[in-house]
Amino acid sequence: MKTPLAVVTLAALAFLPAVPVVAADPTPPPPGGKVYELFAQNGSGQHGTVALKPRGNKTVVEIHLIGAATGVAEPAHIHEGTCDKLNPAPKYPLKSLVDGISETDVDVPISVLTAGGLAVNVHKSADDLKTYVACGNLTKSSMSKM
Repeated sequence: MKTPLAVVTLAALAFLPAVPVVAADPTPPPPGGKVYELFAQNGSGQHGTVALKPRGNKTVVEIHLIGAATGVAEPAHIHEGTCDKLNPAPKYPLKSLVDGISETDVDVPISVLTAGGLAVNVHKSADDLKTYVACGNLTKSSMSKM
């Protein structure tokens, strides 16, 4: 008697490992890297993480937002201050988010970015820089619990 193909297929699938699906989250940072939470601003509903990954005397800044606008470039910067009181002049420019993702090499070591007094800010659009959609302080209390 032949075993139906559907039975063989289901039996084979039972032995495959479960693969978790994670939307809009960066891979864990390498040793010495840090991940911080970004919180929605002005009712945007956009939230996520910013990962800082050391690369010698540079830092890769990777932003992932859930609920981000699609098809709209959202400018991002590192500012002096906190999300509650940002210096409006960007300290370090970042690549604009496209569909909720941005990755930028910043020409400073991670120790400078994590020394305190800085925040990552995402703007609604290049035409509406005054409206913030997400922000996160680069402080120990804002570190993600990944």
